[in-house]
Amino acid sequence: MIVISSSLLPDLNKEQQDKRGEPIISFSYDNTLEETDSAMKTFQHRFASKKGKLALAAYALLSVAVIGGIFLNPSNVPLYFAFVFCAFGFFYSLTDKSRMRKKILTALKDMNPEEYRCTIYPEKIEVETIIKPKENEVSVKIDEDKDEEIITPLKTVFKFGDDLLNFDENGDSLLLIFNRRQIYCFPKRCLSKEQQDTVRDFLYKKLETES
Repeated sequence: MIVISSSLLPDLNKEQQDKRGEPIISFSYDNTLEETDSAMKTFQHRFASKKGKLALAAYALLSVAVIGGIFLNPSNVPLYFAFVFCAFGFFYSLTDKSRMRKKILTALKDMNPEEYRCTIYPEKIEVETIIKPKENEVSVKIDEDKDEEIITPLKTVFKFGDDLLNFDENGDSLLLIFNRRQIYCFPKRCLSKEQQDTVRDFLYKKLETES
């Protein structure tokens, strides 16, 4: 009987674990205001609010009813006020998405610039955020013995199967959507054609199997 020591055999489980721990792709990127606005438009189109559509339909029907009342009774002054109210409500609901985007973009203009690094693993996605000082902002070093300031990135981790993730794309960027509320915009200008194909193919297939 021949006994083979287990120490001489390759640790297949360890090799599989190491392989699972290797990233599929990793890339750095930043976002312009134009790319952010384009990403929000794509997000709003895909996850259009039913409440907004109902509000538009309601104001449109009320406007038609009020116009009919004015046509039948032109001397009824309150109907004119009702028509102005309906028209304002319809316009306000129609421009709600653009006003929301403008508000967010205005806030982003006042924030410090950020750089990101996305690393996609077989079972998770990590996004690191590095907040940089503004051009006219003075940076204070705590440790003056060091030549360079150490910036600790903020890391966000998404796990496939646990977090609600969606993937979309427009002409400018690849979009990772978290919980149908938050967008991570990967600009195509920051990725090569091969990197875009890798991200696109993996996320489409992965999120389709997880759904």
